[in-house]
Amino acid sequence: MLKKCFKMILGTFMAFSMVACSSQPEKEAVSILCPSGAPALAMLGAGLVENVTIDYANTDVLQAELSKEDGEYDIIVAPLNLGAKMYENNPVYQLESVLTWGNLYVVGVEGTDLNNASIASFGEKAVPQLIFNYCFDSSNMNITYYSDVSQASQALLTKQADCALLAMPVAAATIAKGKENDINLTILFDLQQEFKIKSGMEQSGYPQASLFVKKESQKKVSYVLDEVKDFIDQSDEDAIGKAIDEAGVETLGVPSKEICVKTWDKQNIRYEKAKDVKEDIENFLNLFHIEIQDDFIIE
Repeated sequence: MLKKCFKMILGTFMAFSMVACSSQPEKEAVSILCPSGAPALAMLGAGLVENVTIDYANTDVLQAELSKEDGEYDIIVAPLNLGAKMYENNPVYQLESVLTWGNLYVVGVEGTDLNNASIASFGEKAVPQLIFNYCFDSSNMNITYYSDVSQASQALLTKQADCALLAMPVAAATIAKGKENDINLTILFDLQQEFKIKSGMEQSGYPQASLFVKKESQKKVSYVLDEVKDFIDQSDEDAIGKAIDEAGVETLGVPSKEICVKTWDKQNIRYEKAKDVKEDIENFLNLFHIEIQDDFIIE
């Protein structure tokens, strides 16, 4: 009799357990807009989550979406200065975290003097130019600006320039390509270190690609943010490689899986809550003469 009662109780418990498990609410769908390159790599963790869709776009599209009052995206990854500027007139997407802390490097033949060299660059009137000008006195330098980093790389490889300002992982890919063509290129300057020296900051780098969340979406995206942070914190090479394979190097806008994995540290991908790095954010935005709005940062 006791045995029979136990079986009945156990069966009832299991039935309730199954109902409880099956009735757990399904996570809401989350839409993300992100630039290619290092920011896309920083969001690899989100790409592995169910009900998450990621679209990749250029700066013009990012700016257009950040300026919408009824934007379709729950999360937008964009340059910190762009998000802060758009928030001044359209306070919809708040700053949740900083994902990348600078990935700019000057590449050229060892011993190249910047003051006597032709320099290929990109990002005119944007972060690359601003950081370069902050780190060096460029007033008398011979700099040619190209529309994107790949064109600056090509100018260096075809010897149209003596050195180039490039972003990782393109910088590493350029060095590898040069080696194939008997051009011995190397990293001449790490702008993150140069920025640290010039600014007097305790750590190298500066807040660059940042994660902005639409105000009404903050609760439903929390599970995605957890996955993004966990993936970055672990920085597991195998996991990074598998995630890149799944997303595709062309989709992510990166040279190759091998180069991305090898240069992960030099891309300075680090998830930091914006509320914990306010001073870094303020100092960086001061370079753009942008003041932080009262509710810009999610507390």
